[in-house]
Amino acid sequence: MFSFFHKKPRFTVKLKEYESDKIICGLWTEVHKKSIQKDILAVQQKFQQEHSKIVQLSNPSGTMVISQCADSEGTFSYFIGDFVDSKEQDESMFVELLPCGTYAHVTVDFKDPSELTLAVAKAKKYFFERWLPSTNYRVKENVESIELYDRRSNIKLASMELIFPLEEN
Repeated sequence: MFSFFHKKPRFTVKLKEYESDKIICGLWTEVHKKSIQKDILAVQQKFQQEHSKIVQLSNPSGTMVISQCADSEGTFSYFIGDFVDSKEQDESMFVELLPCGTYAHVTVDFKDPSELTLAVAKAKKYFFERWLPSTNYRVKENVESIELYDRRSNIKLASMELIFPLEEN
């Protein structure tokens, strides 16, 4: 029987199996809860300035943001980078790997960039409170979330994906 009270979840979680490591080249910074916007904006601007140093961008390319879990004082590590095809990069850049394995992808759609923060918070809440407990998975340690901004879209920031590295319980 159809019910108005059982709404379909707004978010869909898709499991993807990475057959090989994904290489990302970019910059790390420490972010403090008292200066979160300033710290993130500073590393994003530096990344844009240094972007020309990145060689062998992957096709399709996407900008990745990795946030590690915050410590007791609210400080966490933040990475911004692009997919590349080679680990050989300028010494001023960091090269990170998304190792092969199982990843959960949650697409976050929004109409206006000002809606992004709330949309991401709702997607994370759905993932951690509803989807994850109903599975045999847990998120790998020390990763709060990974965000993928796909550069193929002609619409600036129309959607992004939250990515969570998983392991079986």
